[in-house]
Amino acid sequence: MKPKNELLATLVAGVALTACGGAWGDGGDMLAPTASTIVTSVPAATYVANSSEALAYETLNAERLQCGFGLLAQDIRLDQAAIGHLNYLAKNNVIGHFQKPGNAGFTGAELSDRAAAAGYDRKHVGETLSTVPFTEDADYAVRLILSAPYHALVALYGLRDVGLSWGSTAVGIRTLEMVFGLPENIAWQNAGKVLTYPCEGSAGVLASRGGEVPTPFPAEANAVWGQPILVNGAGDLRVAAASITGPGGSVAIKAFYGDGQTTDPNAWCKAGLACIIPVALATNTTYTATVSGTNAGAEFMSTFRFRTGAR
Repeated sequence: MKPKNELLATLVAGVALTACGGAWGDGGDMLAPTASTIVTSVPAATYVANSSEALAYETLNAERLQCGFGLLAQDIRLDQAAIGHLNYLAKNNVIGHFQKPGNAGFTGAELSDRAAAAGYDRKHVGETLSTVPFTEDADYAVRLILSAPYHALVALYGLRDVGLSWGSTAVGIRTLEMVFGLPENIAWQNAGKVLTYPCEGSAGVLASRGGEVPTPFPAEANAVWGQPILVNGAGDLRVAAASITGPGGSVAIKAFYGDGQTTDPNAWCKAGLACIIPVALATNTTYTATVSGTNAGAEFMSTFRFRTGAR
């Protein structure tokens, strides 16, 4: 059971590690029922120029802005929480969302404790961890998050602030720690219409991946999938049909989770969120996706093109 108002997801990519994960910690009220302001301008971040934190921040905000989810503002208190937790992971050679009192570098047992200790007065907080080999950079770590359905739900939807930390957590391994927040008395970012990720013009998304914890395919060992199509709408969202086509024709859909479709085994893709997860895609290839259904009592159809990157 994850604490209320915490959104947690842990990602392991390309390395053999054990990690824990989570689900919506707030009973499914991730999204606001009505439209609110989408942020299109934030103060300049203070991450060191050309640093991995700056690269991660720029990559994530560019993807969010293109698809209509709004920008995240850097929050130095969430940076502090992220830095503290990454330090704890490194000192104790572990990966996960929780800390044990008495261990080296302890800053708070749960994410909410660490955010509060850093002075962040929050309504909701969220956290993702992306662990990659030393040969990979922070841009890749963000794209891993966005190609893992549960991670992407935390990183894309609703929240307004972010803090980042990047560093070594074990020999040959680096981790991107991202802490997201929504302050008290501030509305979720919500466009009041159906949004997708990827969207028209998205490029560089990962063609294939696996290793998310929790896994979207708990009955399948070592599952691999292609870039998910994530759909965000009102609480009554129903995606009735979805398809992906590429140069070779129709792409098989590995899972179609959402209200009115298959029930997500981890209970993330529901109540205004749907996740269409294809088989592995080809690299450097343009695909066309179409999703249709009903949202806020009206029919909708969205068709868009996106392109995979070199991996």
